[in-house]
Amino acid sequence: MEIFNEIHSRYFYIISEILKAASLSSLHSKDIARIVAKLGFAETAVTLPEKLVNANGEGYFVLKEESSRYTPVLKGDPPLLLTEYQKRWIRTIVKDKRFSLFIDESQYQLYEELLSGVEPLYDSQHFITVDMANDGDDYESKEYRGIFKSIMQGIQDNKIILITYESGKGNRLSAYFAPYKLEYSIKDDKFRLCGIRVRQGRMRSLYKLNLSRISSVEVMEYNRPENLASYIKSLRMPLPVEIEITNERNGFERIFTQLSNFERVSEYDENTKRCLMKIYYYEVDEMELLITLLSFGPVVKVIGPDHFKEQLIGRIARQKQLLTMLDERYVEGNS
Repeated sequence: MEIFNEIHSRYFYIISEILKAASLSSLHSKDIARIVAKLGFAETAVTLPEKLVNANGEGYFVLKEESSRYTPVLKGDPPLLLTEYQKRWIRTIVKDKRFSLFIDESQYQLYEELLSGVEPLYDSQHFITVDMANDGDDYESKEYRGIFKSIMQGIQDNKIILITYESGKGNRLSAYFAPYKLEYSIKDDKFRLCGIRVRQGRMRSLYKLNLSRISSVEVMEYNRPENLASYIKSLRMPLPVEIEITNERNGFERIFTQLSNFERVSEYDENTKRCLMKIYYYEVDEMELLITLLSFGPVVKVIGPDHFKEQLIGRIARQKQLLTMLDERYVEGNS
């Protein structure tokens, strides 16, 4: 199957842009020549304008002349044309179990009908996943999808939501939240709600709740605080975690994937062949970030800040102590 297709060539793009411009306001031949010169190659300006104005009765006949000005033969913008390769890619996305979370049932059925005869590029069974939890969210659950859509509605409509959820200790709690965004963790294969708990109309702590622990969501009538985004930004830890990454064991790809839910800035050093990364996080993220970075072993070197390095060193020391104790018990048991 060919990846390149003629409908994505420069000529098609230029003609499409001219048709869009002409549908808004009729164009003079000089206007057409100017657009071609701006968007095309050097030789394009010589050959394409004549084809568009149908000089000598020859051309593409996509424009018609009226009083020395040109308008599209067809009404409206030119249709979006997709290659077979693109259709197969879209079909693959539609088949993803998470896709239906973002659209309603009628939209999903429409995609299925339009792409019914299109074969997807690949199937999930073609992949063996590593470094990924096997207890991801149940995306096909009707209850889960309802909770997801209610949270999305709260975010899009700028509303407070009332959530009932189960804590890590098994306690069932209800609270009002100002929802900020939904995060997806590739490592855990889970969606999380990032939001601020609201009490008596005032913003309190930042929470990140696994959607799988939420049992109900009710969208309220009153709006989220206007300064929600700035308030959340103010809660960010004052110093980012700075790390140095080597590409040993495919380190670059692995760590960029595992940290996809974190805000970060990266820079590649051509001389050392290492990547320097700054990871911005919140206090609620600290433990997850510690465990994730530890899992990469020598691929990652933590440069700072000091308080984060101290916690990292402490966890390594405790793990070493635990392993030493296990080794001693093993020796005693076999002596």
